[in-house]
Amino acid sequence: MKYPTRAHLLLSTCLIYACDTGFEAEYIACDEFAGVGTVPLANVVDLVPADYTVIEPIPGQALVVAQSGSCDAIVAGGLSQPGIFAQFGVGVVPPLDPGNGDFYQLLFTTNHPKLAAHMHVAGVDARFSPQLSYTIDQTPQLSIEVPKPGALAFDLEGPITLPDPNSPANPTTVFNYYAQSPQGDNIQQQNIVDGIRFGTGPGVTLSAVGSEMFDIVGGAGVLMFPFFSNPETFDLATVIVTPNAF
Repeated sequence: MKYPTRAHLLLSTCLIYACDTGFEAEYIACDEFAGVGTVPLANVVDLVPADYTVIEPIPGQALVVAQSGSCDAIVAGGLSQPGIFAQFGVGVVPPLDPGNGDFYQLLFTTNHPKLAAHMHVAGVDARFSPQLSYTIDQTPQLSIEVPKPGALAFDLEGPITLPDPNSPANPTTVFNYYAQSPQGDNIQQQNIVDGIRFGTGPGVTLSAVGSEMFDIVGGAGVLMFPFFSNPETFDLATVIVTPNAF
């Protein structure tokens, strides 16, 4: 017999009692990588609900982002512990106030159990993944493995130049990820990032592992990031998750 997870039980309770499932979390003292590239529009257009308009920076091409971070602490649901998160999204016209980047989220995964549970209860198809990994060796070479969900699994790998910790931090940046619950509710995940510094990583590439990620990337399943490919550090990201956002 397959027993329901705690997140499923919480979600069922909220559906019955209409509880507020919005929440806030924090990412503290993080290394991060974000890469922005393009894939054929036809490969993702059916994955984005009609409530959203996919951005075409080049006709017939859709903007996508792959992002992952490893933090000294992720704080969510009363639990503070070191953690990793990863997400993959498609660039969309923002339905609410624009941020520095606005994406429809196809994947969110983390090895922080409370963050995964709260995301799930809010309506996001979030996955808890203890096998999620983020490493930087002495070269320095970046290696990120995102194994869940299996159909969308991918790896990120390549040489990087780390940010200078003594350089001035960039202004506060805001990134919005949108998702849609099984009931059709639109959810906003807003990341407000302070103390961000950028390195360089034009040689980092995404390699598709899961079958659906192969279908998204197309070709040989390798995606480069010509628009933005940077390792980053930041002091704090406040994550605000709002169900029924619009």
